Amino acid sequence: MNQTQVGIRRPTEADTAAVHAFLAGLSTSTQYQRFFTGLGSVSPSLVRELIAVRPRQHVVLAVRGAEVVGHAMAATNSAGAVELGVVVAEEYRNRGLASRLIRTLVEQAAAAGADRLQLDVLCENDLVLDWIRRRLPDTVFERDGNTLTGYAPLHPAMVAASPAA
Repeated sequence: MNQTQVGIRRPTEADTAAVHAFLAGLSTSTQYQRFFTGLGSVSPSLVRELIAVRPRQHVVLAVRGAEVVGHAMAATNSAGAVELGVVVAEEYRNRGLASRLIRTLVEQAAAAGADRLQLDVLCENDLVLDWIRRRLPDTVFERDGNTLTGYAPLHPAMVAASPAA
């Protein structure tokens, strides 16, 4: 896959069916790693929430033509930290797509004045934990049962250090 074949952009209402198909097509394991639960049938309200862009919620999609192959969102919580959530279709993993999605969101969050990230990850999600440890080495983790919550400072050098991948 050539990087130019997959674009990163904000969602629109026209993406509703494609986002629904993307979520429904994720394996149960991938759904669980991203949402901490299986989705069963994907509800219209979930799709609406996942494409809603608000002042405190940024969303970007990875698209190949009309097909959604990745989704990422950043929401500022009540403590002022930016929570990230990212999921990429299995067949598009390990190609730098998650890094591109995250970089886009981090740039938006930094431009809006955010100074820290909060990342909730299942303890067994080695793929994401390895990424965090490599890209955000200053992350401090707290464990709560099967979940790790990472807290990382957000600074301009972090955005610049992220590869285009």
